[in-house]
Amino acid sequence: MFYDLNIPLPEAAGKAGGHVSSQEWAQIAQTVEQARVLGYSVVALNLTLQGKLAPEHLSVWNTTPEFKNAQLSWDRATGARVGGATRSVGRGKICVLRRLTAVIGDATQGHSLASVDGAYDIVAVQPTNDAMLLAACNGTWDAVDIVALDMGQRWNFVAKQKVVTQALALGVSLEIMYQPALAGEKTRQQWVSNAAAVVRATRGRSVIWTSAARRALDLRAPYDIANLGEVLQLNGDLSKRALAANARAALMHAFTRSSTLRAVIAPKHSAADEPEGLAKKARMAS
Repeated sequence: MFYDLNIPLPEAAGKAGGHVSSQEWAQIAQTVEQARVLGYSVVALNLTLQGKLAPEHLSVWNTTPEFKNAQLSWDRATGARVGGATRSVGRGKICVLRRLTAVIGDATQGHSLASVDGAYDIVAVQPTNDAMLLAACNGTWDAVDIVALDMGQRWNFVAKQKVVTQALALGVSLEIMYQPALAGEKTRQQWVSNAAAVVRATRGRSVIWTSAARRALDLRAPYDIANLGEVLQLNGDLSKRALAANARAALMHAFTRSSTLRAVIAPKHSAADEPEGLAKKARMAS
C-alpha cells in the first residue's frame, strides 16, 4: 500500500470559519482520483493553520462533496469523524483521511492542539524556530504525529540529529514534501538542501514522502518518488518505505494516540479496525 498524507486544502480554509468553494473541492476531488489511479491506497486532505486552533476550524469540512471512488473518514453532513484510519475500504476505492498541520511559532499555539485532537486522523506541526522544533520533537505536545518542515524555504534553524532523534524515539515521523522539487530552479535547490538535511538527521528512518500537490498534475507515481530518493542518497528500500511502511507507522501512531489513554487503556476494537487490518483488507481486495 502506498500513502500520500498531504493533499492541501486552499490556504483560506485555515482561517476560522474558512470556506472551500465548490470549484476548489472539485479540484481536490480530481487530485484524489488521480492519486487512486497512480496507485495510492490512502491519502490525507491537509488543513494548514497559523495561530491558535479552535473547534470552529472544523466547519470547513461541512461542505465536502461526494468523492468518486473514495471512502471518507468523516460524515459529509456533520463533519464529524466516523472512523478514519480504522475504516475498511472497498475494492477499487481510496481511503481519504483528514490531517491538521499547525504552523507554530510559540508554545501556546502547540498547547491548543488538544482542543481539536480526536477530530483529525493525523496531526502535524510545522515549527518556525529552534525552540518550537525542539518542542515538537521532545514530546512537549502529546498530539503530534508528524513534524513537517517547509521544504521550499530557507530555515532559520538547523535540524540537528540530537533533536530529531528524540522525535524518532517517540514514534513521530518527519515529512519530506516533494512538490517544491517540481518548482523553479531556486526552490529546487533549496528543496535538495532541506531534504538532504532531514535524511542526514534521521538517517532515513521514520521519514515519509508526501506530495503537497494542489493539482492532479503535481502528483507523481509512487515508484517515481522512490527513485527521487537517490538525489538525497536515500537508498531504494528506505525511499520506498517512506511511501509505505513509514507512512503506515505514522497512521498507527495517530490511531494509538487517539484511541488510548496515556497509552495504557484502550477501547475494545477488532483487529480489522486497526490500520494494519485496513492494509490487509485492501491487499486481499486487490
